[in-house]
Amino acid sequence: MQPAATSGRPWRERAIEETSPSRDPREDDRVEFERFFAAVSGPLVGQAYVMTGDTQEAQDLAQEALVQAWRNWARIRDYDDPGAWARRVLHNLAVSRWRRAKLRRRHEACEVVAQAPVAEEAHVDLVGALARLPVRQRRAVVLHDVVGLTAEEVGAEMRAPASTVRMWLHRAHRRLEEEMSRDDRS
Repeated sequence: MQPAATSGRPWRERAIEETSPSRDPREDDRVEFERFFAAVSGPLVGQAYVMTGDTQEAQDLAQEALVQAWRNWARIRDYDDPGAWARRVLHNLAVSRWRRAKLRRRHEACEVVAQAPVAEEAHVDLVGALARLPVRQRRAVVLHDVVGLTAEEVGAEMRAPASTVRMWLHRAHRRLEEEMSRDDRS
């Protein structure tokens, strides 16, 4: 049996070329991760900011989620949506920070003063209204309205039916409208 003639080069040259790596596989991972980073870093910071209301904390959370993504890149790069993995990690990190802060305040029995950049009053009111939503509604609003996911995608990420997500969104939007219009009247 004769080897198929794919080019005018001798088969030995073709065999050497096909078996020797053209690039370092780690370099391929780095380039692939850089593309992923460029695509998700901004939305992750935005999601974290809406969840926390603090720019520095949002950047820290996004950075920590992306560090974990890099550490697990060999596993998550083949996921259908590695960004969903990063968003879930970000959410879990934020919840963990909230719980630790709550425990710290309880044990220290002192008031923690947060220093936030000066923001417009409407923005402060919106962030405050979001913070008063139930956790699932708040997360659904962030993923849908800030990150831009569909109700089906939010449902997949939150492990809930899309109809439930639409109900959370409806209730959250109605409550936000009520609170914002109440703030406008005062």
